Amino acid sequence: MKLADTGRTADGGPTTRRNFLKLVGATTAGSVITEYSTEVASALEQATDGRKEVVWIQGQTCSACTMSTLQGTSPSLEEAISQFKLDVTFHPELMAETGESAIDAMSKSPDILMIEGAIPTKIPSAATLGRDENGHHKPVLDWVMELAPDAEYVMGIGTCACYGGWQSAENGAPAVEDFEEKGVWMDANVTGAKGLQYTHRADDAGVLGPDFTANSGLPVINVPGCMTHPDYVLLTVATLLNGHEPDLDEFSRPKAFYGPLVHDECSRRGYFDRGEFVDHVGDGSGKCLYSVGCKGPYCHCDDSVRLWNDGTSVCRNVGAPCIGCMEPNFWDRMTPFYEPAEKQGLILTDVGTAGKVAVGATAAGIAGHAARKAMGYGEDEEDETDERVETDGCGCTSGEDT
Repeated sequence: MKLADTGRTADGGPTTRRNFLKLVGATTAGSVITEYSTEVASALEQATDGRKEVVWIQGQTCSACTMSTLQGTSPSLEEAISQFKLDVTFHPELMAETGESAIDAMSKSPDILMIEGAIPTKIPSAATLGRDENGHHKPVLDWVMELAPDAEYVMGIGTCACYGGWQSAENGAPAVEDFEEKGVWMDANVTGAKGLQYTHRADDAGVLGPDFTANSGLPVINVPGCMTHPDYVLLTVATLLNGHEPDLDEFSRPKAFYGPLVHDECSRRGYFDRGEFVDHVGDGSGKCLYSVGCKGPYCHCDDSVRLWNDGTSVCRNVGAPCIGCMEPNFWDRMTPFYEPAEKQGLILTDVGTAGKVAVGATAAGIAGHAARKAMGYGEDEEDETDERVETDGCGCTSGEDT
């Protein structure tokens, strides 16, 4: 596999260009940016020298995904990424221009349109950017609908942009009863927040609709997480800027990063198989966190081996369970975070026997790891990519209503 424009493989052999992202996605934790810094820097420089235009706009967001991406640096990439941070044609928090000058600087047909945060549809004024031709605050929803069709690629940055995230969580308020008293209809969530193309509700699509494709022919490329990993953002952008197209899963996530189950690669996996679990969040015993709500069996990403903070740690290392933030059903289906998953209807077994059940494979798919090992999981590259736990990808068992 070729590394961007270098024409070489990691072992020096001949390659093809298409699988750059797949290769770097499989690199040892903490070494991706360092080992392939030349290729990533070359890609990001295209966004700073006028050859490629990148626009990053924000809807309903806490800006954590921006902050996470800003941490994705290493010495040999420092200059290129610093330029990328400052010279992207639009980013409301990073660009030097302000007010109308900032809006004027924005490319109206970007090569890559990056959206962070959910899009409010019932109360569009909950997220606005600049003003329209009438001088009114312009909803981010309008910007998305205008810019997306002219973009070569559209990316959802973080779970809120991808699927609605916590912004679209159920408010629990009755719809009909509130109308006469308050004069407003209460939606499933207050602002009607949605993701770009998907939501976590089976009967509801994102603002661009399920059939949307950018000019590249690809759907929205989703890079979820609350917050998302800086490697996921920078390497996906670098891949697109280099003219490559990442392989996407059923929810339009790059398979290079979102193929593995957290559970399968977790350092505590052995304790799960033996049925040894912690007593409480923060328990320092190192045992499995499934008993305190770990969603590792239902969450797809490689952070168990990629780690965070320049490859130094991950939430499970400090006794915090996976909360499933990479999945379309986050937030509603993954809460309460510290309750065992079977209490939320995610699985069909009891935590007390989960370890024993894992050896025999359950209908819920918790034994996916053991079953795949028996079938040679990991020996064949294609099988490793496609073999998934027996759930619908939303943390629900097969046939369960999302």
